[in-house]
Amino acid sequence: MQLVAIQQALAARSILATMPRVIESVGRSDFSSGLFDIARRFTGTEIVTAFVAAPDGEIHTLLAENHYTSGQPALEIARRYVSRHWRADPANTIPLDEGDEADCWGVRMKAGDIESSAYRSECYLSVGLSERFSLLQRREAGTMRLSIYRRRKESFSEAEIDNLVESAPFLMAALWRHYEVTKPAAARDFHARLEKAAPGLSKRERDVCALVAAGLTSEGIALELGVGINTVLTYRKRAYARLGISSQNELMRILM
Repeated sequence: MQLVAIQQALAARSILATMPRVIESVGRSDFSSGLFDIARRFTGTEIVTAFVAAPDGEIHTLLAENHYTSGQPALEIARRYVSRHWRADPANTIPLDEGDEADCWGVRMKAGDIESSAYRSECYLSVGLSERFSLLQRREAGTMRLSIYRRRKESFSEAEIDNLVESAPFLMAALWRHYEVTKPAAARDFHARLEKAAPGLSKRERDVCALVAAGLTSEGIALELGVGINTVLTYRKRAYARLGISSQNELMRILM
């Protein structure tokens, strides 16, 4: 009889070997940074983003992480992409209505494949990116897209693409679970309660408080609302002052 150390046998040669770490962080604030670190380790990526296009047409930014120590952060690029260029992205025109929910699709696209010069310039060339590989999956809750980017003049190797393809079912399952845990469905209920309990709050103040109550971090709220973290903190401070509270626990007591 031979006893094999499974984790050691995997030897961390692929993203699959690191999936337990990703799964353990689902629903936590370190999920995004952990997934980025793994993607960077195995693909040399500079930016990782994940979006969910909900059936109602809303685009939810699930994560936006980057390696840059200077320049434009991934969150800023993601906000610009959603607000200005979502419809110009050829990947968003691919029909995924047919097929099983378990189906996952891979799309490899270079900056030169983009017809819109504004999109190509603002989301690729101006931030030093040249190529993107995306994983797409459609479910009842919407369409998930995980995108991994390379720097200008760099390209994904076939081994890197194979690694991503092999790991796709697990990566997408983890992303969907993270979305289910952190999505703003609960926030909508809290938002409705706030309208009744605190009609004096502005809509943005209610938005922030509802997402706080739903358990999102300040970074997560910034991603969801498409604003900066300082803006989130300002709205939260104003709302708490109007409500006469100073903590999330006190906010929850108002909502319960």
